[in-house]
Amino acid sequence: MDEMDKMDETRPNRSSGASIASGSTATTSDSTEPGLTPKKSSAALREQIAKAKAAKRAAAQQGPSSITGPVSEESALIPTDTSFDFGLSADPFNQHRDDKSQAKVLKSRLETARTSGRLNIAAMGLREIPAEVLKMYNLDSIGQSGSAWAESVDLTRFVAADNELEMLSDAVFPDVDPQELAEQDDGQENIFAGLETLDLHGNILVNLPMGLRRLSMLTSLNLSLNRLSNSCLEVICQVTSLKDLKLGGNLLYGPLDPCFCKLENIEILDLHGNNLSSLPSDFGSLSRLRILNLSENSFEELPLELLARLPLTELVARKNQLYGTLIQDTVDTLPTLQTLDVSSNQLAHICSTGRTVGMPALHQLCISMNRLQSLPDVSGWTGLLTLAADENNINAIPDGFAGLAQLRSVDFSSNDIRIVPSEIGRMESLVNLRLSGNPLREKKFSTMSTDELKLTLAQRLEPTSEETGQQSEPAPSNGDDTYVTAAEESAAPVARAPDADENDNHSDLDDFATPPTSAPGSPASSRSQTATWPLKSGGVLDRSNTGSSSLHPVICSKLATAHKIYEVQLHHNLFAGFPESLTFFAETLTALSLAYNQLVGETYLGGATVTEVLELPSLKELNLAHNHITGLAPLTTHLRAPNLQKLDISFNRVAALPGGSQLKDRFPSLTVLLASNNHLADLDADAIRGLKVVDAANNDIAHLNPRIGLLGGQGGLERLEVSGNRFRVPRWNVLDRGTEATLRWLRGRVPVAEMAGWKGEDGDEGEDLD
Repeated sequence: MDEMDKMDETRPNRSSGASIASGSTATTSDSTEPGLTPKKSSAALREQIAKAKAAKRAAAQQGPSSITGPVSEESALIPTDTSFDFGLSADPFNQHRDDKSQAKVLKSRLETARTSGRLNIAAMGLREIPAEVLKMYNLDSIGQSGSAWAESVDLTRFVAADNELEMLSDAVFPDVDPQELAEQDDGQENIFAGLETLDLHGNILVNLPMGLRRLSMLTSLNLSLNRLSNSCLEVICQVTSLKDLKLGGNLLYGPLDPCFCKLENIEILDLHGNNLSSLPSDFGSLSRLRILNLSENSFEELPLELLARLPLTELVARKNQLYGTLIQDTVDTLPTLQTLDVSSNQLAHICSTGRTVGMPALHQLCISMNRLQSLPDVSGWTGLLTLAADENNINAIPDGFAGLAQLRSVDFSSNDIRIVPSEIGRMESLVNLRLSGNPLREKKFSTMSTDELKLTLAQRLEPTSEETGQQSEPAPSNGDDTYVTAAEESAAPVARAPDADENDNHSDLDDFATPPTSAPGSPASSRSQTATWPLKSGGVLDRSNTGSSSLHPVICSKLATAHKIYEVQLHHNLFAGFPESLTFFAETLTALSLAYNQLVGETYLGGATVTEVLELPSLKELNLAHNHITGLAPLTTHLRAPNLQKLDISFNRVAALPGGSQLKDRFPSLTVLLASNNHLADLDADAIRGLKVVDAANNDIAHLNPRIGLLGGQGGLERLEVSGNRFRVPRWNVLDRGTEATLRWLRGRVPVAEMAGWKGEDGDEGEDLD
């Protein structure tokens, strides 16, 4: 019994010891030991965390050298309470290289270079070319690498860029003929004798060894971003095999050394980021030069007379001191140039005023940040794809711009452009046009997308013959009356010419009577050779597009006797004044169009005598748009049309409306005045009093008279268009709200006494806009 009792006493002790031992070996022992309680598992985990903290404190006291050493398995993946410590090395990307690691990298690259012919030791922090490089073809080196001698090839490409090389010793590039060096008994050889590409950019080289001139097969040399001065050019210019030379970001200064003209095979020359001021006079002898980069230097002019002889496709000269005229008068064309960048200079002209330079191959033109006031005719730059002309003083879109069929991207921002030609609406290839920062007459253009702008401009254009679907030959007549001129009656036989429109009762008056902001419609087709005077149904006499400058009185008399003429279309002709023969239709004529003619100044009406008056008592609509009229005095003096309701003088040169109430006094029934795109400097409230529609958009109005606001109200001004003028207030967002909002804004600036009188008569008691 005693022995049995002793055995029972010892059993709990053994199980307890086993449990503790299992808890100290793994934190997941509760999943493998069913007898382990949760309390003992938590205690074991706390104990393990305490040990990890102690190990970390001990490692911190030993210093940083112990961080890169082996990390104990016990603390490798245990997080602390303040930070995460996954047992990673302090240099996970192997950036803190020691001599042994550098040697391993160099050895690996040398082994690759022996078989590929391309050695790259860039960005290794080297202060000189390692001796291992010079001995890479020694039999001992080849044997240590384990490669075969027969697998070795000559070096053709050597890259040692982005190091700290200050000089290259003569041992690296010996100034000895490679054949003589190979015949010497000491076994030395020039391992770089077969180089085709040498890249040493991004170092601190101050000079070059004379041995570089022995590299007879070298075609590409990159020495950018060093500290080379003019003395190094003597060595470089002796490497006549060069095709690609980069010397940007060095310390070259003054005129470029004439020795450069020895590089007869050069095709790419990069001299940017120096302090050069001129090119040698024999620079034109570089007959293969295609790309020239002269940016960020001190050039005051470019010898384009010399450069025009070269097959240049790319010329970059941004950030220099260029001023005046870029292209000399002796240069007529740059036939091969595809890219021209002269941005960030002080240029005033591309070429002399009135001249143009042919650049048929030009794809990209960058002239931003200069002092350009205008651009020449660009119609000859047929291949242009991109034009950057922002931040200049350009005052107009250049001639020929709309004819550039391949143009895709244009930047005219921050210039002095006021008018956007409507022809841009037909530029199908144009996908990006920037006009912000210009004093545009129509300010909404600056915020429109390119597609919206093109659509708006296209709506103002006359449709082409293809768009209207009309043929160049007139269609057969539908039986409308036609009258032959006296000259045609004397010719026999004469075939009766068909009318221009088939089954068409549409009148051009329909286009003339469109809303005030729309342009007149296009004529059906040109009839300069038409042998008849077509009379359409409804009493419409259409003599448009006939090249006429007068109306034959005999024919007019016959027409007036046999028919009642209500409308006469004379647009797109050569009339210099109102034809006298209109008097034959005076009793019935209600609409007259003389748009697109040769009416000039103030001599278009009145004849030889001051007292002569044209009586048109039934006239209601008169269209004089798209002429060269400078004033309306002839109308108020020599035209008597008491029933005139609509007057269109858009797209002329009218500088002022008749003073006071002359216009309304002479034409008491006038309610619509279209005067957009003129030179009006002021809009007097008295001059437009009594009118219901006034369009004075795109003029030179510098100040909008607040008293115009008093013209609103019942029976007063219903529509006012004044956008695209010079005034800054009211702002565009006020004008965009409509006529009533604009008038309320103006009334808010009228003196209180006048405002009170207006409200007492027929004014609006509503609140005015601020």
